Amino acid sequence: MGAIKKLFALTAIFLALPAAALAEDYAAVQGYLHSFNNGISVYSGVFALNKDLSLDTTVSLKYAVDFISPDGGEGGDDDEGGGSVAAVSGASAAVNAGSDVRHDFMAGVSHNFNNIISVEAYYDYSTEKDYVSSTPTITLKKDLFEKNTTLTFGYSRNMDTISGRFMTGEEDRTTDNFFAGITQVLSPVTVAQIGYSHSRSEGLLSEGIRLVPTGAATDADCAPLTAPDPGIVAGGGCVNEAFPSERKRDAYLIGVNHYFTNGLGGLLERSAAKLTFRYYDDSWDVNSWMGEAEFYKYLDDNLIMRLNYRYYTQSKAFFVKDAYSAGDQFKSSSPQIEEKNTNLVGLKLIYLLANPVNAWKLAVNSLEGKYEYYTESTGVNAHIFMGGLRLSF
Repeated sequence: MGAIKKLFALTAIFLALPAAALAEDYAAVQGYLHSFNNGISVYSGVFALNKDLSLDTTVSLKYAVDFISPDGGEGGDDDEGGGSVAAVSGASAAVNAGSDVRHDFMAGVSHNFNNIISVEAYYDYSTEKDYVSSTPTITLKKDLFEKNTTLTFGYSRNMDTISGRFMTGEEDRTTDNFFAGITQVLSPVTVAQIGYSHSRSEGLLSEGIRLVPTGAATDADCAPLTAPDPGIVAGGGCVNEAFPSERKRDAYLIGVNHYFTNGLGGLLERSAAKLTFRYYDDSWDVNSWMGEAEFYKYLDDNLIMRLNYRYYTQSKAFFVKDAYSAGDQFKSSSPQIEEKNTNLVGLKLIYLLANPVNAWKLAVNSLEGKYEYYTESTGVNAHIFMGGLRLSF
């Protein structure tokens, strides 16, 4: 899941962040809380490690864990908002099946071959009670024109095994992801990026965690059911979701980062802006637009502020409708492929320690905190909190 997002992350550029001010060898620890108004909470922890083995070779490790808790009793088991949980927190929509824990491990290495080409290879493994995912990724980067232009090509393959609560066994899904991008330095303070990605998924494309009412049955009739069933549940009317067995996706991205040295009477001094736009469409007739703006500002020599806003809108899949009959080939109760739009606004603060604090042979270089508020046209909203620190060694 999230294959398109993973591909764009391969070539994400963060000129607005003061990365040069921090050590290359670092460890980062972050904690997140996503609190949804439908009674679901997601508690997440992330630990990342980056180590330069030489001037040309770097290794990285990351471990993330999500504790997914439907705190609201049956309300937490409501399908509405499950897609939001996946979109906002990264946790699986399988949260609808109740409490869950997801573990995600990533290991990678990058190497620069004599400034001719850089290669990055990563392996990601994620597991939860009804979903296991394995994803190898390789990325090639080539600098041209005195490093003013960078070409990036990436490929990853998601290999997933699904065993949702309304399934009697396990089924597989594979997704091949391809990415190509160009990062171009336009001036000493401006960088632009364009990218294209394509993915193709085959196999079981539902999660096996939702039932669809047919005939006289209603959502309320299907929601309380918990026992696995391969088809129509005793009592009639509630059937498993049925999706097409293939899905092709295309996404197009354009972004620009600009660093301000002055402007607006000094208000823009030592600040940066990042704008990103993305268009997406797929073979299920889902298309979407996403626009995101980020603004970074040094409030003083040690304190950086980031303001961000993101708007997203999408159409529904061709087979989504208000009511289904037993004879319909495709059926869905998934909020992930319904028509909707979302808004995300946030504030983040990064404090750079003038005198790093030493702890266990590590030096704490910076502290960070974030608050974001997410709203969705379906009525779901979420408060997002994050706290973290970055250490060097």
